[in-house]
Amino acid sequence: MQYDGSKLIGISKLDDEKEVTQPPCSLMHFKVQTFSGKFRPEDRVTIINVRFEDEDSTFQSNEEKSILQHFSEYVSSKDPDIIVCTGSTVLNHLFTRAQKLGLDLQLGRGEEIKYDQKTLIGGRIHVGNSRGISRYSAFDDFGLAGLIERSRFAFLPLELAAKYGMNRLIDSRNCYELIQRGFVIPKGGSNSNSNSNNNNNNHEHIRTVEELVSRDKGSMIISPQTGLHENIVVLDYDSEYANLIVNHNLSYETVTSEGKVDKEKKGLLPAVVEMFLKRQLYFKTLLKELPKKSSEYVWCEQRVSSLKNILVCLYGTTGSIWNRYGNVLAFEEINRLSREVLIRTKDIVQELGYELVYTDTDSVFIKGQNAATTGRTDYDKVVDILSKETGLSLSIEYYYKFLVLLPLEADEKIEALKHYYGITQEGELVVRGIEIRRQDIPNFVKQFQTELLYTLFDCKDSAEVANKGYENALLLVTKAIDRIMTAEDITQQDLVVSKLLRQDIEKYKSLFPHVSAAIQLMSYKGGYYQLHLHKHTTQKSTM
Repeated sequence: MQYDGSKLIGISKLDDEKEVTQPPCSLMHFKVQTFSGKFRPEDRVTIINVRFEDEDSTFQSNEEKSILQHFSEYVSSKDPDIIVCTGSTVLNHLFTRAQKLGLDLQLGRGEEIKYDQKTLIGGRIHVGNSRGISRYSAFDDFGLAGLIERSRFAFLPLELAAKYGMNRLIDSRNCYELIQRGFVIPKGGSNSNSNSNNNNNNHEHIRTVEELVSRDKGSMIISPQTGLHENIVVLDYDSEYANLIVNHNLSYETVTSEGKVDKEKKGLLPAVVEMFLKRQLYFKTLLKELPKKSSEYVWCEQRVSSLKNILVCLYGTTGSIWNRYGNVLAFEEINRLSREVLIRTKDIVQELGYELVYTDTDSVFIKGQNAATTGRTDYDKVVDILSKETGLSLSIEYYYKFLVLLPLEADEKIEALKHYYGITQEGELVVRGIEIRRQDIPNFVKQFQTELLYTLFDCKDSAEVANKGYENALLLVTKAIDRIMTAEDITQQDLVVSKLLRQDIEKYKSLFPHVSAAIQLMSYKGGYYQLHLHKHTTQKSTM
């Protein structure tokens, strides 16, 4: 936008539909800490941490008024376009505290606006948490480029696109599409407290027990063959559910109670899905051409991640009671077709002479009968055959040199799903369901386990892994224990276990170890501390 003083003289559209350029907006991130860790009117601000471009600043003082005043002056001097903060109530808390202190807090480009008991900052976009209940905001998950994709999808401004959950974003898009087709939108829906959205008959249907048993199923999983495997390939169907929706015209209004699908007229859901499926494919292809360390690669990756999330949720909310157009029959039909694809894939793979070691929904783990002679070219041929037979696009997600599929920790005779670790032919570690993936595990354990796996897999074949690799791994374990016992090159911070409290301390009835630690922190007077409490809620649906 171009201005002459306060007069608007021109508007031009940014042509980034097919590009991954960063919008010309300046960003300021800030995080507020209070003495108690809560944001009640009486909780005083103790620290404000700010990041603007590549500059980090901290505002801390014994006088709360001084902190707020200096922060206000800093915002005014840097003049950011977008302000990002963790927590939906943080900004309002700053204005509440400023009012109590008799301070005129200016964070916008003009006078602040009061709306619905909240203070809005004029002239800047404020991005906060999704409803204040999730640990991260949509901005944290997908970045600015990904947030813009959500905004475009739902036809909502950035602030609301970051604040709303996917149910509301999908509802907004559905309403837009139907209005364009000349339909009247019924009252209620996913955002209403009324029961009017439950009046349609698409969500559930009266059926016999036999019908429910035969149709009310989710995706299919074939249990893993636990143990060490060599030369394993993981074949992954690209956006399988989205492609099934488009290919079979599966929508809220096209699937009937008899299990039939109306294919005469394109449904609402496939029309929306197809549009964003093509957009995701475009950016995924572009991603392969960009340098990995470039800013363009990051922005493109953010767009791909955001679009993937949108497509997954378009499928996932198909039969949800929070979707005003939801139809459980459509959701079941998508899953039924997905199971058929997996069974057909299994039959083809085995007919071609390959061994199936594990399948999970849209991923298939296979290996040749002879690990020494089966190569990448052979697996590429399998991909081509499967793509032709199923009518779906798939690709090689990982090509493992070694892969270990794990049993349950409580019973080694039972296979564990989504628990494995391996190393690719390129030397990349891939792990699922073990300590490295957990956020609460100490840095020391993560570093040790990473080194342990590289040591275990530093071998030519599986026989060498079971002997030489295993012995070297045991030796590394012994050295790690010695390091802990002697505190060699280890700091206390390396051994910290992080836990998230999901409710106020006083609400816990049992003294779990992390609750006891939190109580001690709350009563500790020997130094400065901060304890952050995050409240989470869950929703039930028919998904």
